[in-house]
Amino acid sequence: MRRSQQVILLAISLVLFWWPQARAAEPDAVAQDEQLLKSANVRTDGPTLLEFFRKRTLTDDTRKRIQDLIQKLGDDSFHVRERASADLVGFGTVAGPFLRQATKETSDLEVIRRAEACLEQIGGGTSVAVPAAAARLLAVRKPADTVPVLLAYLPFADSDTVADEIRSALTAVAVRDGKPDPTLLAALTNGLALRRAVAAEALWRAGAADAKPAVRKLLQDPEPLVRLRVSLMLARAREKDAVPMLIDLLARLPQADVWQVEDFLNALAEDKGPAVSLGVDEASRKKCRDAWADWWRDNGSKVDLAKLDKAPPQMGYTIVVLLDAGRVIELGRDRKPRWQIEGLGFPLDVQMLPSDRLLIAEQSSNRVTERDHKGQILWEKKVEAPIMAQRLPNGNTLVATQLQIVETDRAVKEVFTHNSANGEFIMRVQKLRNGDLAYVLSDGNQSRFVRLSPAGKELQTFPVQVRTSGGRIEVLPNGNLLVPELNNNRVVELGKDGKPVWQAAVQQPIAAVRLANGNTLITSMNQQRAVEIDRQGKEVWEYKSDTRVTRAYRR
Repeated sequence: MRRSQQVILLAISLVLFWWPQARAAEPDAVAQDEQLLKSANVRTDGPTLLEFFRKRTLTDDTRKRIQDLIQKLGDDSFHVRERASADLVGFGTVAGPFLRQATKETSDLEVIRRAEACLEQIGGGTSVAVPAAAARLLAVRKPADTVPVLLAYLPFADSDTVADEIRSALTAVAVRDGKPDPTLLAALTNGLALRRAVAAEALWRAGAADAKPAVRKLLQDPEPLVRLRVSLMLARAREKDAVPMLIDLLARLPQADVWQVEDFLNALAEDKGPAVSLGVDEASRKKCRDAWADWWRDNGSKVDLAKLDKAPPQMGYTIVVLLDAGRVIELGRDRKPRWQIEGLGFPLDVQMLPSDRLLIAEQSSNRVTERDHKGQILWEKKVEAPIMAQRLPNGNTLVATQLQIVETDRAVKEVFTHNSANGEFIMRVQKLRNGDLAYVLSDGNQSRFVRLSPAGKELQTFPVQVRTSGGRIEVLPNGNLLVPELNNNRVVELGKDGKPVWQAAVQQPIAAVRLANGNTLITSMNQQRAVEIDRQGKEVWEYKSDTRVTRAYRR
């Protein structure tokens, strides 16, 4: 399967369960889509929308021609490279998806440079918003040929966003007069893995009972990424037979994709799963698979798959804070920016909120702001030199300075305060799910961890090696504490008695969080990077910058 198709297929799998059923179009949204298309000189009747996608669907010969030209962007001959660039620009917007994919897949700097230059020249073509709006309107109009036209176009979708709208539109038209669409049924055996997976999703989500046996057969699909897609879907539909299929994929999926299975299994087991790392070689992956298979054999009959309805799966996106640059960036799974917010006043802490919003503690700007991913301020609390901010489940916001911890409601009314004492400064804070308050204090020489009950009773206190201020302290679900020890060049997990139970060597760590897959995401003081390590301390992911990377979170 082409890597570009794999990327679309995986993007679809990551957002699958955010739409338990086809979305109904709101009248205002329909009107907005109609206006957007009209502004792009695209009529909004059903036949015209279908023709819009037909024109953007490439024949096999054209697709091969574009791919051959992209390979020639790295040819040894300057003349061949120049001719290929010109021909690709001549294809216009239909070459866009292939050129964008080329910038992600290759390490050839000349190919990347030329592909980016081609994209810039093609530039002013139809924006991603236009095909996305066209797909949404097809879901409303439902002309007769919607399914075959969208299935044909799917591999050439302009972006992951457009692919998402295509699958939603296919779900909307998957059942007619109580019967599954015959073209979608036929697509379950299509030669293209992407089409098989999307057809399965559309039929299942649309409740096509007659199609479910055929969908289940894809649990045995020869393509691992199709098995992943279908087994995740069925497992989240509470079909336990799909879980062993997922476990088997631990040893079969590409290394970059297998985290989704780990994420699912860790959420299923909570803190009772096997203490085994996936690793990077065949032997360790098989060992991990076998450990989870043993766990499922012993616990499967008792596991309630309904617990997974409580939260969406991880997206695989990473939020990084570039403190000195005043910038917050969200990285995609390819480590490239999805969006960024600039002009922040020394952002010491950030928390991702629903609907792509962020809560940011801006120390030098003396405020905590809630922003959308474009940087627009939606809510603000003035506070002198905040070092952390946390949005609580009840909608309140916890904010700390070096001298005080304050909880405020949405109207910025303070409902709780806690002051430092005895000449100590507050370093890091977090309010836990059960209402306990966890924080680190320092007198300038030594620091200590404190845990208070909601009634103010001190439940724990012990020394910790925390030397930098700002952000939240990571208290794990089992009550252990994850501490970046900058001076000792290690991250250490401390038990409830303050004694180490795990550690990993990392140069000058300043922040660390435990991920859903059991790995640890760490930023360092002087290496200008964020790094993910597994339970054995082996690096499995890295992001580098030209300035300090001080916080990193995964969603």
